[in-house]
Amino acid sequence: MIEFVPAEPPAEPAPGTAAILPEVLVPIRWWRGVPFERASPVQMTPLERFVLELATTTGRADPDEFFEITNLPGATLLPVAARRLVAAGALARDGDGYRPLSPGAERAARTRTVYRQRLVRLDVVLLPRTGDLLALDPHSSGLREIDRLRPRSVGNAPVPPRLAGRTLADELRARLAAGTVAGVDEETTGVAESATGSPMISRNGWCPVYRCRGELRVDGDRYRPVLTLPGEGKHDPVRLDLPGASRLAENWLGLADALHDPATRARAWDALLGGSQRVAPQAERIGPGRWRCWISGALARRLADRGRNLALPLGLAARGEDAVVELAIDLVGADRTAETLIEVDRRITAAAGPGADIAALPSSPELRDRAWRLGFPGLVYALREAEDFGYA
Repeated sequence: MIEFVPAEPPAEPAPGTAAILPEVLVPIRWWRGVPFERASPVQMTPLERFVLELATTTGRADPDEFFEITNLPGATLLPVAARRLVAAGALARDGDGYRPLSPGAERAARTRTVYRQRLVRLDVVLLPRTGDLLALDPHSSGLREIDRLRPRSVGNAPVPPRLAGRTLADELRARLAAGTVAGVDEETTGVAESATGSPMISRNGWCPVYRCRGELRVDGDRYRPVLTLPGEGKHDPVRLDLPGASRLAENWLGLADALHDPATRARAWDALLGGSQRVAPQAERIGPGRWRCWISGALARRLADRGRNLALPLGLAARGEDAVVELAIDLVGADRTAETLIEVDRRITAAAGPGADIAALPSSPELRDRAWRLGFPGLVYALREAEDFGYA
């Protein structure tokens, strides 16, 4: 069950930041420099095109026929010309010649490209609880800095049984085939064999959990989770971007989404009002961490009596099993009484700003009392100035 606690209104997030999570607990494993096989498309040479056409036209590219047509040594040049075509799956070795393979030969002839196999190394991050598996650029992943930080875990979380005892390479191969590894494209074809073997995802069935600060960053039409691991000793905090960790983003957003449910919204308002009122004002989601609520005059008076500034968003912390998200609630009057009370607080707050003109603000005892309760003593003194020092 989500727990709600009144909080200071969250500061306006930086541009591109959709929501702030002051605390998250994240089970996470990472590996640096994992070898992947990558096939990059390259243009075929004229000689490669000739060999492919020879094979598809006659059914077999033969060294002797190659020599008769080109007057070049087929036994020497044919294997060189066919090497990338074989790697691309367009030709297959057939004795001392080569026969075409379908559909690779047709595709190569149509696109006039073959694929050059090469080895690349990527950093890999696994979030066992949500199942997100990410491949990151080792130059910008931040894992090198995290290794230097040597963060201390705050506990352990169970690894799903399917992953326990499984090697990283086996999981990556299965996920590459299913297309569920974030951060790779179709040119990443497999996981290369390592001389030292692939590490186990978990030898004991558990994964370390780290306490971090979280952010949800806007990433196109999606949200990108960002973790900040706290610094220790001489080490500064380290930031870890997790592009493609969509399930983790969904979990974090679920804390804010919970206010869609009237019963959950009533519990949130119980926390804001300091009692069991069981009211659930009409609400509208206006951002990942922001809501708008229409409050009645009675509810506005209760909030005002508790010293709340009705012109400013209310702050609320929603705490789930493994994350806390800061929420802001903008107040809108649902009736004339609530609108009036909100407008009074809005005028007082504006008049208390630096350089504000207070001439149009009435200096009534009620208004001065409200300004005092809202924490604007300077405004109260200014409003009383004419009355206290009017000796003329």
